[in-house]
Amino acid sequence: MKAVPRTPMRVVPKTPRVQQTTEKQRQNTSEKARDPVNVFCRVRPLQSDGDLASLRVKNATTIALNPQDQLLQHHKPHNGAQREIQYIFKHVFQPEATQQEVYGSVAQPLVENLLKGRNSLLFTYGVTGSGKTYTMTGNLRHRGIMPRCLDVLFRTISDYQAKKFVFKPDKLNGFEILSEEDALLERQHEMNQRFAGAGRFAFRHKDSDPEIASQASVEPIPLLGLDEDNMFSVFVTYIEIYNNSVYDLLEDSGIQKTLQSKIIREDANRHMFVHGVTEVEVKTVEEALEVFQMGQKRKRMGHTVLNAESSRSHSVFNIRLVQAPTDSQGENVVQDRQNITVSQLSLVDLAGSERSSRTKNTGVRLREAGNINNSLMTLRTCLEYLRENQMASGNGLAPKKIPYRDSKITHMFKNYFDGEGQVSMIVCINPRIEDYDENMQVMKFAEMTQEVQIARATPIKQDLGLTPGRRKANKLFKIAVNNLNELGIPEAKDLEVDVGLVYSLGPDFPAYEMDSPEAEIKIRELMHYLEQRIEKRKKLRANLDIKCDSFRQMLMNLDRDNLQLRTELASLKAVYKQERERSAALEKKVRIHESSIDVLNNTLSKRERQVEELTFKLNEKENMLTQKEHEKEKQKKKFSSKLAVESDKNKREFELKLREQRAKLQERMRIKDEKLRLVSNILQSEDLPSLPRSQSSEDILNDKDRGGYTARTEESSVPATRTDIYATPRHGAVAANNRHRRSRSAGDKWLEHRAANPVPLGTIMQPYIKNRKSVTKLTDMKELTAHGATKYCLVSQDADTDGDVETKLYKGNVIPTCGGGAQVVFNDVECLKQKSPVHSPTRKRPSNGTISALGGGVVPSTVTSAQDIASRCNLGIEGHSSKKSKV
Repeated sequence: MKAVPRTPMRVVPKTPRVQQTTEKQRQNTSEKARDPVNVFCRVRPLQSDGDLASLRVKNATTIALNPQDQLLQHHKPHNGAQREIQYIFKHVFQPEATQQEVYGSVAQPLVENLLKGRNSLLFTYGVTGSGKTYTMTGNLRHRGIMPRCLDVLFRTISDYQAKKFVFKPDKLNGFEILSEEDALLERQHEMNQRFAGAGRFAFRHKDSDPEIASQASVEPIPLLGLDEDNMFSVFVTYIEIYNNSVYDLLEDSGIQKTLQSKIIREDANRHMFVHGVTEVEVKTVEEALEVFQMGQKRKRMGHTVLNAESSRSHSVFNIRLVQAPTDSQGENVVQDRQNITVSQLSLVDLAGSERSSRTKNTGVRLREAGNINNSLMTLRTCLEYLRENQMASGNGLAPKKIPYRDSKITHMFKNYFDGEGQVSMIVCINPRIEDYDENMQVMKFAEMTQEVQIARATPIKQDLGLTPGRRKANKLFKIAVNNLNELGIPEAKDLEVDVGLVYSLGPDFPAYEMDSPEAEIKIRELMHYLEQRIEKRKKLRANLDIKCDSFRQMLMNLDRDNLQLRTELASLKAVYKQERERSAALEKKVRIHESSIDVLNNTLSKRERQVEELTFKLNEKENMLTQKEHEKEKQKKKFSSKLAVESDKNKREFELKLREQRAKLQERMRIKDEKLRLVSNILQSEDLPSLPRSQSSEDILNDKDRGGYTARTEESSVPATRTDIYATPRHGAVAANNRHRRSRSAGDKWLEHRAANPVPLGTIMQPYIKNRKSVTKLTDMKELTAHGATKYCLVSQDADTDGDVETKLYKGNVIPTCGGGAQVVFNDVECLKQKSPVHSPTRKRPSNGTISALGGGVVPSTVTSAQDIASRCNLGIEGHSSKKSKV
């Protein structure tokens, strides 16, 4: 505890040296005051009363190590025998020493250095099973150094913490200051990830490990000497060095995933750091312990013969305190990263050295033990070379090259040994006689370490010229304003607090005691301090004179500007009056126009309603007209279909009567031709045949007139065909078809109805219908309408009087009917016939008629052909898809 009252003496005299350059600081490193490494010793209690102790504590600073043979023989040593060996430490903790005592003597000065901007290093060293991890972390009932440091730190800065994410790591061992908006976005992003349970925020709000829980039996007292005008943030990192590789225990990945090794780099200030390490900002001691718990789950532990839970790696828990001054109002951080002060407290739990002959390790455990022993040996070698170089520097000898890079643990803390900072070490001893050899090596290492000198840290304090205590003053001012507002004083809102620049020569003189051996050094430091105060006073006086002159000049300028502004104000008042009158006139016009606009708006709304009513009526009329038009179209189609049916019916009746008349005339002509043939035969023959009386020409004519036909009974009396008349070619005008016209079926669809097996034609000219559909059977209306045909063609093949094949094409239009069906109205007949140019008299053909099966009479072929066509296809075809009732 002797180092605590000496701390102010180290801070104040060094404050004016902040303005020195980095090169000067490097050159004066050897000239700075140095402090030895503080080595403490803690003795572990014996596990059982039957165990023999190899050492004893003589006083608060001395330990005596007894030889192993004397302990086994239980007698005093003879002359010439080995005597006990004594080792002196900064402080020796008895086996019954509490965790609070260890923290108060070892760690509390380091927390004070952390608050004042200094870097500190504390590591525990000893053999396996000597209580290193217990001293550093503790358990549920007895908290260790690390939880107590966090608890005291957060209780000290609880009212001065900055909002989260105001300070953000820059991944290069430094920090940057975010604006309030950027910090708010970062906090929202963290909250979203916390709700989603992703990233390293997923471990928050879980049950803490009881071994490292933060239940304190006695609340620690906050430390004094904190700069209340600064804002603070705490960042923690947790790494381990396993098999000489660095791993980040807080890496943002699953616990079951393999961690990636990291590299050690040097920053701009020549400080070593782990590149890419995860720095977590914590706001409470519980949150910090949760982060530690997450890393502890990833730490490599193992079971050995000497220790059930042996650390197989070196663990480093870094507590980084970031502080920056506030603005003139004491509310926000000054947005300048040059004013940031970063201090670090590194808590190192070294793995215990062990012998393979005692632990019986094999395989992976043996390799781990070898790497642990090699790293500890490198640490010992570096400290030994450092001590030799410091001792040889006064003798002018060349320094040795210190092998920091041979091990990661020495490479990481190189800046502590070569640079500035306070280094402390706790040597943990297991007093059992079995650990005598290991304890002797540990004691030798501790004795050598105490001789290493470390440069005393120079705190960097930025002087921005702002008022000390501005933050508290602003807080008290706001409380007073709120109290005045509650009392009903409205003028309190207009009050402003003035926390501007305050002239000061610096802090008060430090307390010095002149009766110490270092009185001359203190007098020189005091003289230097007074010289600095005198220089600062001169600068402040010169600054005050300059400000007074500037203030006087400012007053003169303000007076001149005041006169000018008064003149301008008078002219502006006149212009203002005119503009006001003009504005009043314009407002009157605006009111008149607004009233007229209201009237027009009302009229417009009425007209719009009228237009809507007329539009509605017009739509109704248009709907009625449309409905009537549809009805007219329906009636028109209905009457058109009826007219087509009636006309088609009349046409068929007329054609039937015409065919009957033609048949009668042809029969008369045949009878006449027969008579002429008989007369010709009579004239040409000598004997006149006698006609039967019953078959005279008069009778035949009479029979024809009566419409009756009689079959001839005698085959010999069957008259021959009048070949001479028909064989004679007729000359005259060329026969022409008066109904012939060019086909208009180019854009129509034809339905061709022909026989299943038509007789092949031998003519050059063939029937050709474009865009047709051929069918052989037509029995349903759907077959007529399904193809979308608009024209109909019936192909008929018959034999003429000479026995030649005659092809007739009956054409008609397909007309839809009012009942949903269709009818065919025939309007054209085309005939295609092939005849021989030479008449063959021997060619016999049947008579022009066919014998009726009923009466035995001869029926004309024209009549039978018409009847056949009528039987094959009716002139009107009508069908319905469903039965409909007719009105």
